[in-house]
Amino acid sequence: MLTMIAAMLMAPTAADGTLTLQGLGGFRAGTPVSALRRLGARRPVPPEEPGGCHFWNIPSRPDVLLMVVDDRLVRVDIRNRRYRTASGARVGMTETEVRRLYGPRLRVEPHPYTGPQGHYLVYRQPGAAHGLIFETDGRRVLSMRAGLWEQVQWIEGCS
Repeated sequence: MLTMIAAMLMAPTAADGTLTLQGLGGFRAGTPVSALRRLGARRPVPPEEPGGCHFWNIPSRPDVLLMVVDDRLVRVDIRNRRYRTASGARVGMTETEVRRLYGPRLRVEPHPYTGPQGHYLVYRQPGAAHGLIFETDGRRVLSMRAGLWEQVQWIEGCS
């Protein structure tokens, strides 16, 4: 039974390329590292101590990073146009295109390092546990990240 469930989790689905507020395919916020390993994720350098914050990669999914804090997935970062959000946004789109998709639900903020030209396009329902941030150069989306809101806001990854 467990083997069948694991096979279903690893099987490709239409949603595998869709970034939702909770994650990407079976890589969802809250997933423990044991399940990440079964889904093919790898920690590039073994952690010296349990917990903490570090990034995992998925060899079969280039340009996707998984932020793990205290042995659970908390955020998914994407830098490849092959993936799209549930609303259809993707890396490489113009800010105007993304704003059209999300409408007034999307908040525009100056990027902490490249503003005022660069922006954060921020999507989060008030009080929601999950959120989404698109990083732009002021014209096009360079990356997007989604997951637990606290960690999605972290500017420099784990630091």
